Formats: sequence, C-alpha cells, structure tokens
Amino acid sequence: MVQSRTGPPRIGPSRTALSRTVELVPVQRTLHGDALFSAPRTSDETLIAEIARGDAFELFCHRFQTDQLLVLRGAIDLVVLQNRQLRRIPLREDEATWVCIPPGVPHGAINRGRIPALLVNAVLRHGPSDPRDYEPHPVPPRFRSQWRRLAVA
Repeated sequence: MVQSRTGPPRIGPSRTALSRTVELVPVQRTLHGDALFSAPRTSDETLIAEIARGDAFELFCHRFQTDQLLVLRGAIDLVVLQNRQLRRIPLREDEATWVCIPPGVPHGAINRGRIPALLVNAVLRHGPSDPRDYEPHPVPPRFRSQWRRLAVA
C-alpha cells in the first residue's frame, strides 16, 4: 500500500517506522530571491546516492531504518515489494516528493533516463545499523518477469 499526504513534514519519528506502508509526501518549498528551499526532514543520517542507468535486478531491505528518499536530479522508478507484488513509484526531480520506506520493505530502483539520478536519503534509525542492510539482494526469480515489465513500462 502506498499512501500520500500533504502538509508540513513530521517532527520526530515517522509513523512509517511502526507500519509497513510506503508513504509519499510532497516537498514543501519556499522561494527566496533566486533560491528555492525545501523544508527539512527529521533524520539521523543523510546520505547521497547516485543511481546509474539500467535495471540492476537488486533489492535492499533494512531491518531498523526508514529510508526517506528525494530525487534531486533525473528520475527513477522506485520498486517496492509489498503484498507479494512489485509496485512501481515514479520519482522525478521536477515533481519533488519524499518517499518514506519503512523497515522490512524490500525496494530497488530502475533508472531509464539518459543521466544518472541523484537522490538524498534522510535516514531514520530505529535500531543499530547492520552492514547487511546495504548489501543488494537479487530480485527473487518469481518476480523477475514482473521487474522486466516495469523496466520497459
């Protein structure tokens, strides 16, 4: 299930930490002169990731962290595995949206664009970091044909 909401970002731990629902949150922006600012997300750590072009057939699943992703440059299709089904969530730099992925939800990305996509991840920690959380896992064989269909959609 994917939920959308509007309004200012939450202060404190996200509700997604307690559920397995992926949440979409539009970015709150303000313009000051020529500079565009977005409201910050509460986080324990901020990471920058670059997603190369392609469909790597990889999923990540974190035990004790919520990923809060925002595409800064380019576009990706975020793919989440929920309810025994792969779901595609398109994310683009010109439609700024935070996507919050709670612990235990396998997820990956497909970049069909011409340039690498640049993302920020405002990580919420719910327990100790585990190096295995950052090791990619292959998409299970029973989902590979569905992944291929998403990659060309």
